[in-house]
Amino acid sequence: MGKQVRNCERTKMTLLNKFSISSAISVAVFLVLGTVGTNPAQAALFKFTFEGEGANGYFIYDDSANKIEPLGANFPLAEYDGSVEKYSVNAGGILAQGIKGLQQDIHDEARNIVYLGRAGNLGYDDTVDDFILYVPPAARGQQYGLSIRFTYPEGTFSDSVALRTGVPDTARLRVYPYWDFPNTTGDYTFEGTVKTKIEKIPEPESVSALLGVSAWFLFRRQRRQLLSARINSSEPI
Repeated sequence: MGKQVRNCERTKMTLLNKFSISSAISVAVFLVLGTVGTNPAQAALFKFTFEGEGANGYFIYDDSANKIEPLGANFPLAEYDGSVEKYSVNAGGILAQGIKGLQQDIHDEARNIVYLGRAGNLGYDDTVDDFILYVPPAARGQQYGLSIRFTYPEGTFSDSVALRTGVPDTARLRVYPYWDFPNTTGDYTFEGTVKTKIEKIPEPESVSALLGVSAWFLFRRQRRQLLSARINSSEPI
């Protein structure tokens, strides 16, 4: 009789484990399917973060954005229309935040600009390499654009205006809230030194793979426990 009770309890535990593991597998599969459905255009995303006295924030951008050279291929400046997916910055009292998709014209969306300051170039004030977050007037709802410039020593970008996927950990930050280039840059209202970092956001496929592996291990564990339960239930009373 005692053995029957033990077998009954063992069967209950087996069913409970089966339910818990099956539920976990269902959740994992649901997450995998949901992730696989993510727009592949979002795959190459990077997050630029900065922090310093009086300034902090981030912006997320797509490195596959369309490159535009408004002043010609021989001028060291490139804009990346609609590259910024999301941004939130606070620098010297200037606050700005937004997401992509609120403007009818992609040229009115926040974007990144890479500029190599060289003597004789339009807009030159120092021989440096700039990585810029630019928020157009339409996105700000104001008359002027906002240029947030992260400045690095000459040669940091290897004389390339390609969209950055890595930067040194320190930059000079200047904020230009009255930007109307090429007519005027306006005066900068904040200058400081900030810590900077670029991180790649995991691609949906990578997340799916991890979830898939987790589901596989859960399935294997379920099979082992069911097999063990069958062996134990076959013991003589």
